[in-house]
Amino acid sequence: MTRDDLVDSIRKAAAALDTTRLSAAAFRQQTGVTMSVIYKHFDSWSEACLAAGVNHGPTHENLVAPPKISHEKCLAEMKRVAVLLGQRQLSSNEFTRHAQFTAKPVIKRFGSWQKALREASLEPCDKVIRDTALSVDECIHELRRVAELLDTNTLKRDDLRGRSSYSAHRIARACGGWNEALSMAGLQPTPNYRLPIPIKTLADLFLKVVVALQRIPTLLQLSRRSGHALDTLSRNRGGYSAFKLDVIEFLLSSKSKFPKGIRGMLGDELARLKLHAPQDEAQFRRGKEHRQGRSLGFRGFAFAPTSENDVVQLFGAVADELGFEIMGNRSEFPDCKARRREKAQREHFSDCLIEYEFSSRDFKRHRHDPKGCNLIVCWEHNWPDCPVEVLELKQAIKGLTGWQ
Repeated sequence: MTRDDLVDSIRKAAAALDTTRLSAAAFRQQTGVTMSVIYKHFDSWSEACLAAGVNHGPTHENLVAPPKISHEKCLAEMKRVAVLLGQRQLSSNEFTRHAQFTAKPVIKRFGSWQKALREASLEPCDKVIRDTALSVDECIHELRRVAELLDTNTLKRDDLRGRSSYSAHRIARACGGWNEALSMAGLQPTPNYRLPIPIKTLADLFLKVVVALQRIPTLLQLSRRSGHALDTLSRNRGGYSAFKLDVIEFLLSSKSKFPKGIRGMLGDELARLKLHAPQDEAQFRRGKEHRQGRSLGFRGFAFAPTSENDVVQLFGAVADELGFEIMGNRSEFPDCKARRREKAQREHFSDCLIEYEFSSRDFKRHRHDPKGCNLIVCWEHNWPDCPVEVLELKQAIKGLTGWQ
């Protein structure tokens, strides 16, 4: 569709709905045209409506706040739908299809669908379990396994289909990108891999758009006018604020001449970005901080574990007191080979293969073979029917010196 076609469609949609105030959702429902088509020609929905001479936004009736649904009514409806379906696992989509109201007010009331499930004593559906974030070690092991299966030194995303229970999207999300995941696994990047765009090229494009608009562009405005994808200008560089910080610093440090007023505009934006950035600028560019659990105060561990790596470190610190000798750790299943002290008339040790997990249920989610190890070492034991012996560190350390 051309720009004129879109303007005409907006006018016709407003006329068909007999309104002078048109929302993006109403336009999409009336015409079937998605916002991605709008964004090819306009920077925003409001700009498209302005070109068509139509007011943007929902009508007054849609602005009336819906009645609030109580905490108790949400839980009662979730339990009713679970009984109706005859299962303890319940997804938000299933709830919306069978409930008296959608899952949106439930999520708003509890903060997330998972928290609501816990309050209602229900379980997440299998899809939620599959979509849980993977660890980097899991990704590396799986990529190497598939590469060895195909006898290749590189992998495309489609190579995982039918050969792995992990999707390429989950691996890329865990490792910060598909080619980053391949690099961590010691594999070559895909043949069509594009080298990172030099900062000078990005800075020149940014300056060109600033001069054209006479203001600092939004991410969408810069993407449309530069021809680069949103991720290239945002997520791949730590966010759009981090991208602007990099290119503006580069421009101002160069000896290039700027059109009148542009240098001052860039300087003001740089000052604003630094004002709202964390005090540690290096940390600002790295992204999110490490997650921290609740306060623990056990020996050298200030906080409780929040990942499998934390479990490995904690177990290594107390293994001897719990009766284990660690012979070696690795990133493949099972994670650890150890010797375990047996209680008998004469003390002796037996071999013990250990799999580390943050929670015992992760063992099932990772689809490990229960016959492949002797013990699961985890922080939290939440799998009552686990077929493998479990050592829950949360309880085990309470009998050791240093516990408060």
